[in-house]
Amino acid sequence: MGKRFVQKEFAKSPAYRRILSGIEQARHCPFCPENFKYHQRSILRRSGGWLATENSWPYRGTRVHCLLISERHRERFGELTLQDFAAIRQLTQWLIRRYRIAGGGLALRFGDPRFTGATVRHLHFQLIQPARSQRTGRAATVNFPIG
Repeated sequence: MGKRFVQKEFAKSPAYRRILSGIEQARHCPFCPENFKYHQRSILRRSGGWLATENSWPYRGTRVHCLLISERHRERFGELTLQDFAAIRQLTQWLIRRYRIAGGGLALRFGDPRFTGATVRHLHFQLIQPARSQRTGRAATVNFPIG
């Protein structure tokens, strides 16, 4: 079958699973610039070889769910440089200001999706702020699966 760029079995919805099935058949990485046609949100900003965008398929319970995606295909943590982390920091700070994020999480999965639970192998960070209940004021629990 060749290299797998996506893991459709980890999709959180039938609609997303259908998209991933098409990507799997095409046998290319959906986050590489030449294939970035499946994503349904606009690129908000670029910095140092990374881009920021809203997630097309946000997790349940999020107020903000953005992706920071490397413009170069990478799958391993060891491929990241200090310049990458500087770009990620700059984009994250910009998103925090833009969306007025009072608190949240920045997560990265890397390597074999059988261990990570990721749907796309291409390195990308996820910036998540949970939604808050109008009634209780408490933040929702957002399930960010690993494994």
